[in-house]
Amino acid sequence: MGADYTSPMTGETIIVVEDDALTAGLVSDIVETMGHRVEIVSSIEPAFQLARTHQPVAMLVDVNLGGESGLDLMTRLAGDSQTAAIPVVAMTALDGEDDGAVLERAGAVALLEKPFSTADVIALVSGIIAAGPK
Repeated sequence: MGADYTSPMTGETIIVVEDDALTAGLVSDIVETMGHRVEIVSSIEPAFQLARTHQPVAMLVDVNLGGESGLDLMTRLAGDSQTAAIPVVAMTALDGEDDGAVLERAGAVALLEKPFSTADVIALVSGIIAAGPK
């Protein structure tokens, strides 16, 4: 699928947790083109509170949020009864064999490796939504 992929607005919300404004805007634009609403936050506590109040269909969380760790947010989401079923995608430029296991232990259901393409985001988000809550 290319950048021209569109679908009707579903009303489903996806939260993007990213401290880099350019990356957050890019991911947001792609996901909105798919017909979803997007909330962007750049730090852990607002992201956690937003997840509890909005119950998004998915979250895309940067692993390195400046002075905070996206892994901490993922662990917190997975351990909370109100947010545990929300599928979380880890966004990272990390590489290495152990990273997948670390992300999975923290609660990530998938990995979006940076740099990513529009097609990568569309395929991943479509798959997560099709699979439903974890």
